[in-house]
Amino acid sequence: INAEYGNPSLKAAPPAAATPPRARFFTKIFSGCPLNINCAGVWTHPSKDDTYVLLGTEQGLYTLNTATKDDPTMIILSSKRVTWLNVYDRSNWLVTISGDHTYVYSHNLLLLHENVKDEERQVVRKKLMASQRLNETRGVKKACAGVNPYTRQYTCCVLTPSSFLLYLWQPDRVRFECIKSLPAPGPDYNPPLFENIIRSDEPYPSICVAVYQGEGRLILENVNMNGSSVWAGQQHTSAPLPVNTLTQIEGDTVLLGFNNQAMFVNREGIQKQSVRTRSSLTYSVPISSVVCLEGGVLGFHKSGMEGRSLQTGRVEAEVRDDTKVFRLLSSARMIILESRVAAETTNSSNLYVLTSRLNE
Repeated sequence: INAEYGNPSLKAAPPAAATPPRARFFTKIFSGCPLNINCAGVWTHPSKDDTYVLLGTEQGLYTLNTATKDDPTMIILSSKRVTWLNVYDRSNWLVTISGDHTYVYSHNLLLLHENVKDEERQVVRKKLMASQRLNETRGVKKACAGVNPYTRQYTCCVLTPSSFLLYLWQPDRVRFECIKSLPAPGPDYNPPLFENIIRSDEPYPSICVAVYQGEGRLILENVNMNGSSVWAGQQHTSAPLPVNTLTQIEGDTVLLGFNNQAMFVNREGIQKQSVRTRSSLTYSVPISSVVCLEGGVLGFHKSGMEGRSLQTGRVEAEVRDDTKVFRLLSSARMIILESRVAAETTNSSNLYVLTSRLNE
């Protein structure tokens, strides 16, 4: 499955005869994927309007055109190992953590796909420079990226063994540039979280690196990339909460997922209050990630998914199959889910996308 050895693409396995019960919520987009997937994202081609699923895997960066339903094929874009990726909304730019000696790379998705077309047509010409390495990011441990809704700036925050780095996209130079560096607590520092928190009154994001239980509220421990002082962390008497999801839904609303709960808090960690919707939901099993949809929150777990209503707290949608192991790969613009047979450890996987709303 490595392009360097003459097999640059992967064909989907023939579909099984039976349609699984989960098909009412999810549509299968690829059968029998042999790749070890670490992350995923979605990109829409600006002129064709075709939607591509991008997969960051141990074997490289792959692309899958979801419009080719009859003969889905994964095509390799880069043979470098990819452990994290982010597609910038309404743009053609992707950032990844790639390589064995990890760096952050920026990629022009149009050029990456154009290079693939040249290979398919056997067009011999110099490959277009589609990827750039951010040289200061060697040994990167974590990264988070996004678009500031107030300034429309593309940002990328990076943790290396020595520093917190802030990159901004420079349109006139067509590249990311590092504009700020703060010392990290030490080379062994590896926080449980690394997610953007954006405020309207600050030009740059803060990075939430942990969440703790406080007196009557949660404590969101942030590294403020707007400051200039050395950040050394805070002293806590308890371990951080096992938060698996932290998503800023809107200006002062943050969705957290941990244990068997989903909770909405403000940026200060105080639970949100509303007369119309619930500020927290409790699931029947421990969840590995949560996604907020209109009217409800999906809680994903090892055996499937449980969707609960924000109005009533009741289960409105459920997928459960104890013979399978499920994993949420992405919830940015499109929910992408992977399933494997639970009894096997080296088997191939199937990929699905969400096609139904919670309340349908």
